[in-house]
Amino acid sequence: MDTQPATRRKFLATTGLATAAFAAPQILRAEEKTGRKMRVGIVGCGGRLDPVADMALQDGRFEIVALADYFQDAVDEKGEKYDVPENRRFTGLESHLKMIGAGGIDVIAILTPPYFHPEQCEAAVEAGLHVWLAKPICVDAQGTARIEAAAARAAAKERVFFVDFQTRALAHFNEAARRIANGDLGKLGYGEVEGTCPAFRERVPHEGPESMLRNWLQWRSLCGEAIVEFSIHSIDMASLMIGRNPVSATGYSGRNFLDAMPIASDVRDHYIATCDYGDGFKVEVRCKRFQHFAAPNHTGIYVKAYGTEGNLMADYGGEVVIRGEKPFNGDRFMDERIRGIYHRGVTENWKIFHKLVTTGDFSQTTVAQSVQSQYLALLLRDACEKNGPSVTWEQAVNNPARLEFDTTGLKA
Repeated sequence: MDTQPATRRKFLATTGLATAAFAAPQILRAEEKTGRKMRVGIVGCGGRLDPVADMALQDGRFEIVALADYFQDAVDEKGEKYDVPENRRFTGLESHLKMIGAGGIDVIAILTPPYFHPEQCEAAVEAGLHVWLAKPICVDAQGTARIEAAAARAAAKERVFFVDFQTRALAHFNEAARRIANGDLGKLGYGEVEGTCPAFRERVPHEGPESMLRNWLQWRSLCGEAIVEFSIHSIDMASLMIGRNPVSATGYSGRNFLDAMPIASDVRDHYIATCDYGDGFKVEVRCKRFQHFAAPNHTGIYVKAYGTEGNLMADYGGEVVIRGEKPFNGDRFMDERIRGIYHRGVTENWKIFHKLVTTGDFSQTTVAQSVQSQYLALLLRDACEKNGPSVTWEQAVNNPARLEFDTTGLKA
C-alpha cells in the first residue's frame, strides 16, 4: 500500500483536489462558526470505528459523510449503520485515495492497521485535510519520522493533525503528571508498567494476504507487535507520568500461548523489559497476549511509580492515585468521576479537536507526545526481540529497519 508520493500527486491532480487543498483555511473556520458541521470521512471500518464515530455524532458538530475500507462487507455494514450512501463508500488498498479524490470532507479519521498510517496520513495532508489518527501512529521508526514530518506539513498548511490518546484528554491524569514533575513523589526510584491484552483469535482462516488483513493483529508488519499496538496505552501513560526518555532498555520476549493455540501468526505473546533512566531510576515493563478469560481488561493496563516521598498508581480504568506526603485522590479530587475511560477520552478528544480547528491552533501537541511514546514502545520492542543485549534510545529512534507487508495480489 506504499503508493509513491509522485503517484499520490498525480492522483490528486487528476481529481482536482490538489487545487482545493490550498484554499484558505479561514473559510472552513468561518463556516464552522456559523454552525456548519465538520464533514468526516473515516478510513478503516473495524472495531475502532463505532466508538470514534458514535462520539463524533454525539458531539453534534460532526457528521460522517464517507467511509473507506479494503473490504466491501466492512464498509457496507458501517455504511448502513451510519447512513452513508453507497456512492460514498470506497474499497480497496487505495480506498483512502478514492475517498479523498471524491471530495466533500473536511476531516479524515484514520483507523486502519498502523502499518498503513504513514501513507494514508501523507495523502490526507497533501490533500489539505485535517487528520484524526488512531494510535499507535505506525509500526517502526521510519514510519514515526514520516508521521512527524506529515504533521509539520499539516501545520504549514494550517491544518490540525491530531492523535487520539484517551488518558491525555482527562484532567486528573495530567494533574498527576504535573505533580510528579513538581516533585511530589520525591526522587523516583522504581516503576512498573503493565500492558495485558487478549490473544485475539483468528477472525478467518489463514488463506493469504486478504485473510492477513482480516487477522491483522496476528502479523508483525501490520500491527507492530502487541507491545506497540496494544501496550501503547500503558506506555503512553508512563511517558506522560515520567516525562522524560530512558537512556536504554534490556528485555526478553517469546511465544508460548500462541504456539499452543495454534494460529497462523508471526507475532510474540510476551515481552519483559527494564528501562534505565540513567540516574538509578528503572522501570519494569510487561506485556502479554493471552486468553485471560473473565478478568477485567483494565486491571492489566496500568503504571506505578515509587519515589522517596510517595507513589503513583494510574490505571486505564480511570483511577489515578498518589499516596505519600502530598496525596492526590485522582478523579475524586478532580470531580471527574471517570469510569469507562475509552469513550470518555474519545468524547473529550472530539471537543479538543473541534476547538483546535475553529481557533486555528496548529501546534500539533498531540503529535509530539505520541511520537515520544511511539519511540518508547519501539525501544521496548527492539530490546525484547534482542533477548538480552541493551538497546539505547538513540539506536531505537534511528533504527533503519522497516516492516514490510507484501500487498501483491490485493485489489487496488
